[in-house]
Formats: sequence, C-alpha cells, structure tokens
Amino acid sequence: MLDQTVIDWGVLVAVIVAAMFVLDLSLTVLGARASERIRDRWSVEGSYELNPRWQSQIDAGRLVSPRLVLVAVAIPVLLIIERQLLLVAELDTTFFAAGIGAFLLVQAPTIMTHLGNLTTVRDLADLTAVEGRIRLSRWFVYRQSAWHYARFSALWLLLWAGSQQAFFLGGAFSCAVIATQHRHLGSLARAGITPPVAESTLP
Repeated sequence: MLDQTVIDWGVLVAVIVAAMFVLDLSLTVLGARASERIRDRWSVEGSYELNPRWQSQIDAGRLVSPRLVLVAVAIPVLLIIERQLLLVAELDTTFFAAGIGAFLLVQAPTIMTHLGNLTTVRDLADLTAVEGRIRLSRWFVYRQSAWHYARFSALWLLLWAGSQQAFFLGGAFSCAVIATQHRHLGSLARAGITPPVAESTLP
C-alpha cells in the first residue's frame, strides 16, 4: 500500500526528497554557525560537517552553491525519469519506491541529529549548563554517528519485514551504507589518516 502511494504520488515525493536535502544542508549550516559561538565550551575536532564532500562549503558558512543547486535539481529529475521509464516499460515499480525510501528515510536520523545538535548548542549557551570544556574527537563522533544510522537501518529493516514495502527496504539500505562509511571514516580518523573525498558519503 505504501509503495503504491509513493509511486502514485511519485512526482510530488521526488520534489519532497529534494526539499529534505536542502533542509538537511540548511540545518547543517545553522548548526555549524551556532557551534562557533560556544566553541570555548563545546567543539568537535575538525569540521562540523562529517561528509568530506561538503566540508569546505559548510566550513565557509555557505548554504547556496552551484553544487547544491545541481544536486537539488538532479535528484528529483532522475527519480521522476526512473518512475516514468518503469511505468512505460511496465517493469516492477517497487524499485522506484525503494529509491525514494533510500533518499527520504536516511534523512530521519540526519534531521534528528541536526535538531539535537541545535538544542545542545542552545542549552550550552547558558553558562550554568556545563563546567569546563568538551571537545569531541573526530573518531568518536564518527563512531557515534555510525551507530545512530545503524539503529535506524535496523528499524527500517524491521518495518520492511513486517510490511514487505520496498520503501522501508530502501531506507534500511541507505542507512546501512552511511553507518558503514562513518565507521570506516572513524577508523581512519583514529589512525590519524585523512580520507580522500572519494571515500566520503553520498551525495
């Protein structure tokens, strides 16, 4: 039922996917800017952004960029084209539902992390919140992020097992990919190795 709804409303859902991507990046920029104001009490080793592909843009405090526009436009366009091709060829449209789930459900843990960070930063602005200074090592942040996405991957997998909706299977897959990549990046960070951009998470 859910898969069919995603397919029926495919164009709108594809646009929502792009909107969620822009929201993700916007919250990242807001979080990075806010964290600078409490850097003497709470900070993360290295860039606030965990995805090496976007670190330079986030570190510069820029939201709008040619790359952002390209990704925000390309994602829904490609999804809509995929939907149309599957419909015209009368192929299994559950692939489209899985693709939407992969893009959309990975945003659940991402957005929750951003909102949690913003809440933490807001509370730490109160000088009575903590004593001393907290500096999180890069490997630790990656490790925590990996487990965060792994838990959501397990949740989406359980929902797929109970519903057999490919939408959830797509979410389980994308969250598992992010969890694996962050685990790997955390291991590199702990070893003092700077990962190449090619090893970063997508997009």
